[in-house]
Amino acid sequence: MTRPGIILLIPWASVCHLPNGMKRVFFDSTEMASYYFADFSTFDLIATTDSIAKMGKQASIMQQNKSAGLYAFSTSSVDSTSNWLQSQGFKTDTIRAGRSAKEIGKGWDWYNGGPQWQSLSFANTMIGNALPSFLQYMDLPYQEIQNEWKPVAWRRYYQKNPNGVVTIEAIRIVVEDLEASSEAFEKMGLTVLQSNDRFTRFKIASNQELYVTTPKSPDDALGKILKTKGPGVYSICFGITSVKETHEFLKKNLAARAMKLDSTQKKLIVLKDYAFGMQLEFVEESKEQALQAKIYDYNDTSKMNSSAVEYASNLYSKYCALCHGKDRQGYAADNAPSLKSHSLMATTRLPRASFNFLVHTVAYGRDGTAMAPYGKKQGGPLDREDVELLLNWLYDTSGVEKPVELDLEPVIGNAELGKTIYDKNCTTCHGKNGEGITAPALANPMFLATASDAFIHYTITNGREGTPMMAYKDSLSKKEINAVTAYLRSRASGWNAPAPVTVSEPLPKDYVLNPNGKAPKFTLIDGKYVPATQLLKALKDSTKMVILDARSTAGWQQSHIPGAVSVPYYKDPDKFIKDIPNDNTMIVVYCACPHAASEGVVKTLTRFGYKNTAILDEGILVWAQKGYPVQYGKVESKKK
Repeated sequence: MTRPGIILLIPWASVCHLPNGMKRVFFDSTEMASYYFADFSTFDLIATTDSIAKMGKQASIMQQNKSAGLYAFSTSSVDSTSNWLQSQGFKTDTIRAGRSAKEIGKGWDWYNGGPQWQSLSFANTMIGNALPSFLQYMDLPYQEIQNEWKPVAWRRYYQKNPNGVVTIEAIRIVVEDLEASSEAFEKMGLTVLQSNDRFTRFKIASNQELYVTTPKSPDDALGKILKTKGPGVYSICFGITSVKETHEFLKKNLAARAMKLDSTQKKLIVLKDYAFGMQLEFVEESKEQALQAKIYDYNDTSKMNSSAVEYASNLYSKYCALCHGKDRQGYAADNAPSLKSHSLMATTRLPRASFNFLVHTVAYGRDGTAMAPYGKKQGGPLDREDVELLLNWLYDTSGVEKPVELDLEPVIGNAELGKTIYDKNCTTCHGKNGEGITAPALANPMFLATASDAFIHYTITNGREGTPMMAYKDSLSKKEINAVTAYLRSRASGWNAPAPVTVSEPLPKDYVLNPNGKAPKFTLIDGKYVPATQLLKALKDSTKMVILDARSTAGWQQSHIPGAVSVPYYKDPDKFIKDIPNDNTMIVVYCACPHAASEGVVKTLTRFGYKNTAILDEGILVWAQKGYPVQYGKVESKKK
């Protein structure tokens, strides 16, 4: 995964007045301000707070570069990059590791207590700083980011820069020998986009490029840079949303003579004499990219703009209308429910309501029904941003002004009574075994894994207006509705389960499953992910292990893998970490994401010294969808 990052060494006073930068200590006697963009490119400024003489080993950086820029490519594995470069004949320095913060985090977090980054540089290169370094952030899920790559949609999660910058589009370096330098970059594996006697363009990643240039003569602008600073970065090109707006912003802070404006090419240049010796270029993004970004420019509280509405309605027409109806009325085919129902939309609008019930429904589908999975991770056509966009459109179109906030606590009721009531009132539409006849299948494990007790209770109570699902609040008592809810929840472990039994949270003495059994034999993917099939076999073979559920406690209550201990990723682990054995017993962690929360828990366990850990690769939702064993539970105070 190659992404560019720029490091610019500048006077200390300047970094103290930079807006929007995340400031931190990088080396002793230095301070850094970092700027992050949605495509994961970064712009770092390092300033010395003391004299160069006090910087020790880092003094040579400032002396050699004289406030010039360095640059690095992001890599998912410094070790693999090192091996590749050496196989191509390059000489590299020893891999270095470090931390951006001196203190190790507390509680559950992504940091495992070891290095936060590793870096690799070339050794004794003839073209000096013209070659990049390589940087690996140890706790960044590179593969997941790569699989979900959609920077135009991720912009809304990032603080907007007042100058309009959204990315680093290009890095320009100057070298003396263009042919030899270009050959070196080709050997590194970069793709040539254009080449002539003045420069070679290389693709870095996505729309990002590297320009390798050489002077026309020793006395032109590039020749002077080469003579005074040596080979290396002389210009950075930023992608912006509007040249006009960026120009207006910069005019407030820079003199007119500091800038050159080319309206024809929609390009603005800040001359190097006014930017610490580094030329800054600002180029307007393409119309296509701007339109894509506009589509995803919304949040949970704002209305969608016309571009987003048009795009989302087209998604609905293409993927949903066949079964759910052109007007979202439902039951156009395969008994697909109404998506304009106020009670459905109102109870799933809040991010935490029903644990993103509709997000999971669209992404994972309903196995055994006509509702296929539409999430890309499950082989469907929609990425996460498109699923969220589609649902936001459905919410806005439904006219729900005030979402219904549902309680996350389990509903307590008599499941045996609930079975009697279900058999009398529900089987005609939902089926004797919950298989679904003219209404949704309630025996579906994915439904029971994602629908909260409160969601089920609300649906029974209020019905679904405009559909055959009537409201039972006038014909059933609250006790009876509680009973039906409890009965449906009891089917989480299978519709034909012998008896509806809830399971209490394990006590610390019961955390280890099969304490006298053998250790499971896992073949981990990337050294940390265990496939669901292997975990299922380990359970059937009664192997010795601990299973941790990293979701919220309410998620554990709805459905969990038998024997799993609820350890919500957001709670302080210090209170129960001592109850988890640190004796090489295999510890398997899972969540619904399927990796985000469980990754954090595993990293924290590593920080506490645990070495034998694994993450359920597919997560609990796919586990349930496959029909693998699950239980539902209740929470009791733990007695030790």
